[in-house]
Amino acid sequence: MLNTTLIVTRVPGQSGAQQIFGPAGVQVLDFPLQHIGPPPDLARFHAALAALPQTDLAVPVSPTAVASLFAALPGPWPARCAIGVVGDGSLRAARRALAAQPEDVPWPRLIAPQFREEQGGEGDSEALWSALQLAFAPGPVASFPWAGRHVQIFRGGPGRDLIARKLEEAGAKVKVIEAYSRLAPECNAQTAAQLQAALNCGGWWLFSSSEAVRNLQALLAQAAVAPTQLQRQRALAIHPRIAQTLREAGFGQVELSSAPPEAVLATLRQLAAST
Repeated sequence: MLNTTLIVTRVPGQSGAQQIFGPAGVQVLDFPLQHIGPPPDLARFHAALAALPQTDLAVPVSPTAVASLFAALPGPWPARCAIGVVGDGSLRAARRALAAQPEDVPWPRLIAPQFREEQGGEGDSEALWSALQLAFAPGPVASFPWAGRHVQIFRGGPGRDLIARKLEEAGAKVKVIEAYSRLAPECNAQTAAQLQAALNCGGWWLFSSSEAVRNLQALLAQAAVAPTQLQRQRALAIHPRIAQTLREAGFGQVELSSAPPEAVLATLRQLAAST
């Protein structure tokens, strides 16, 4: 038994799989450092949904983007429009959403970096770009294999532009759509109490975005908690960029882990064994 606490900072509804941690002696403390709001431009979002039947590829960049898309769809996902995903969580979310559609509705192609399914790792934009190169045959113009293809990228707020840039350089027509908004938690008495409980539990923080780290820093300032408190905190990050943000924020120990709950549990076990 691990006898530790996992502080989950994902948006509400994404933490999931608590039943995996409990039997292993891991208490889950939900402390969401991001909240999800509606798209900032609803008209543009719904116009993008209406254009999916004429779209060659849609890329929801997170499980939240997947959920936002399928929740707002007026009907089944159009089979012509392939779905490209980066992380394992997005792939699982897309499969669940497609499985919930009527059985006679054909699935679109799901495109994801191969190594994620084989190793349970977290995907990356570069890996998705490589997968897309293999999934789509060259177009009529050899030097521009993506010429004439229509792509929509769905996200919430600013993000990496590598996929959009690569596709545009290859001749695709790309639109980036805000599918939801990301909101920082309000600093009130309840949040301040959650913050103190998390800081004092001696467990591991789990971060799936750099923005959540920055929101935590803002909460510390608003709650008049010294940022040096982070020096005695331990954190798991699902990507090296997030790990670097955590180190810059002052976390005393930062380790990498894949995103699925089973992988997080395996990382906790490895860390416990090493100490």
